Amino acid sequence: MSSAADPTATFLTSLRTTSLLTPAQVEDVAGWAARVRPDVPALAKEIHRRGWLTVYQIKEIARGRGKELVLGDYVLLDLLGEGGMGRVFKAHNSRLGRDEALKVIRADKVKHPAAEARFKQETEALGQVKHPNVVTAFDAGLIGATHFVSMELIDGTDLTRIVLDRGPLPLPEACEAIRQTALGLHHAFELGMVHRDIKPSNILVSRDGRQVKLVDLGLARLQEPVGEGGNRVTQEGFVIGTPDFLAPEQARNPGAVDIRADLYALGATLYYVLTAKVPYDGANATEKLLKHYTDPPPALRPHRPDAPPQVEQIIHWCMAKRPEDRPQTPLQLALALQPFCPPTGAGAGPAGGAFVPPGGYMPGTPIAPGAYPPGVPTPTAYGYPAPPGYPPAPAADPNPSSQTFKLPAQTNDADPIRRRAEHRFPVGLLLVGIGGLLLLGIFAYAAYRTFLGGRTPPVEPFTNTVGMKMVKIDGGTFRMGSPPAEVGRGSDDEGPAHEVTIRGPFLMSATEVTHTQYMRIMGAAPPQSVVIKRAANPTEHPVESVSYEEALDFCRRLTEKERDQTYAQPKWAYRLPTEAEWEYACRAGTDTPFSTGSTLINLKQALYTPTGDDKEITLEGGSTPGTGIEGMPGRVARFDPPNRWGLYDMHGNVAEWCLDWYKPGYPGDGPRDHPLGPATGSRRVVRGGSYKDPASACRAAARAFASPGDRKETIGFRVVYAPVLK
Repeated sequence: MSSAADPTATFLTSLRTTSLLTPAQVEDVAGWAARVRPDVPALAKEIHRRGWLTVYQIKEIARGRGKELVLGDYVLLDLLGEGGMGRVFKAHNSRLGRDEALKVIRADKVKHPAAEARFKQETEALGQVKHPNVVTAFDAGLIGATHFVSMELIDGTDLTRIVLDRGPLPLPEACEAIRQTALGLHHAFELGMVHRDIKPSNILVSRDGRQVKLVDLGLARLQEPVGEGGNRVTQEGFVIGTPDFLAPEQARNPGAVDIRADLYALGATLYYVLTAKVPYDGANATEKLLKHYTDPPPALRPHRPDAPPQVEQIIHWCMAKRPEDRPQTPLQLALALQPFCPPTGAGAGPAGGAFVPPGGYMPGTPIAPGAYPPGVPTPTAYGYPAPPGYPPAPAADPNPSSQTFKLPAQTNDADPIRRRAEHRFPVGLLLVGIGGLLLLGIFAYAAYRTFLGGRTPPVEPFTNTVGMKMVKIDGGTFRMGSPPAEVGRGSDDEGPAHEVTIRGPFLMSATEVTHTQYMRIMGAAPPQSVVIKRAANPTEHPVESVSYEEALDFCRRLTEKERDQTYAQPKWAYRLPTEAEWEYACRAGTDTPFSTGSTLINLKQALYTPTGDDKEITLEGGSTPGTGIEGMPGRVARFDPPNRWGLYDMHGNVAEWCLDWYKPGYPGDGPRDHPLGPATGSRRVVRGGSYKDPASACRAAARAFASPGDRKETIGFRVVYAPVLK
């Protein structure tokens, strides 16, 4: 068979034309192939096994592109990413003997002489950036006809991928990531640079979670079109940046924006990493850009009821429509976020404390962690003393407008939006017309709801579309916690006992969320689930090995799925119960250790693991110590009857995530009206005990905790359906 018709021979021929292997290596592998007679996949596996080539290199050679794997001193090892600017590779710098990130710029971005001059100008400025929160640029230039920028290679992941993989980030971690980004951006600001394309995918987090770095600084302007007007960027319909994170003024004149446009995008990015949602939905880029112009900043707390209101207001501060109403420097944003970041620890970051770069960029006295400055930042006041040398807070607009967004006062004949607004089209009449149509639509919808049987139903029990029975619970007052003498209480964590009022009504799932319900919403069972591994028919067992973040994601998806059901309530959502709601529902009007009284009977009233310490609070039943029954939770609603309010398995089976951050004990001056727990923390409350716990851990007042990312075979959850928390 001729080599031309033999794929293996063709591959070896292509391999010889590259300089990736030494002649001795090529002959060695060719001799192996002559003896073994492998096909191409087997030959590729052997070369990779020997560590001579990467998977990416082997694929490129097989496609006949082996010669393109060497670019000057750089040997391309892997493709890291691709976008509108070009492609980013992991590359080995053979001259310096180190791996780097190599950005190869698309030829059409620098084909114009003015664009090439801009590339030189921007990359020279990039070479001045030296900051631990900005990716360092090593070199830039031209190899043959290819423009490139080489940068430090970060062993980490961008925020977009992290959110897609994990869901919304814990609040301290999200704030710390944006705080570090703001510090890097402030360094660039001091050098006179503007990023213009701040977005989650341009923010990298190191593998250990401690270091955050901003990428692509100085490269966004390469996307500007260059025509006969040189650097002029007023061509209609052209936008630099990503529509999901774009400041209103940047869509109008991308070349003229300043650092405050980056701060708008950074606020939008903080919203994204906290909610896993972009600030504004839209069918296309134009619709999203319009919302950046006209819609108020998005509400955070409906999606993150655990977030302090100050964090929501920081996002709104950054996303103010007028640049003068935003933070004026990245440092101001970094200072505002610092109280919500993890406690300061030298060299720590998102996973272990606030990272303060060597050399500072933190002038003035830092705000103490946990203490928000007096007065929340608003568009008209920073709410705290600005660092020395920074401009005062902008004065209130003496001529306020009723519009959410209005054009700047100055005239700019080159501005296509202003030109249309002021000379070509009656924008005011258009807005009046749109407003009239909107009011007409509202009235029509109200009439439909009232007269065509579509009115909002009263709050009543229902079974939702995934088979979850929701039990109505009226509000009331109860005594939360346990007295010091309660049998089984082992610490002061459950005290002092105090009266708490729960606002109602709300609905709670009668059982813990089952595997069937979880898979209908999430598409798959948790991979570490002990029930999936051991149960012959796991569908009606409670789901477990679910993290706190995954439980929140389940609630969000369930809310979206149920939004159009007849029993859906406006401004209600599924969520985890607060700790106070959980204990109130568990007690069901009782004040005894268990809703069943002072005793809990194993395998009759609940599922737990008795120990010698339980002799005074359990009368009968038993199981193998330390294993529960069959070493896993049992079916939900297995033990009848439920508690007085119709809830099953509040004691034992699996412990349940609650919404609150955990704090030992209850503060003596804490809230008594529908408390939501501490504003911040590192661990979440877990209630109810599990099949592996003793009866004492299953009491109504017993408290436990776990880190939000923990997946334990003893922890599941149940949901409430209630008004969105304010």
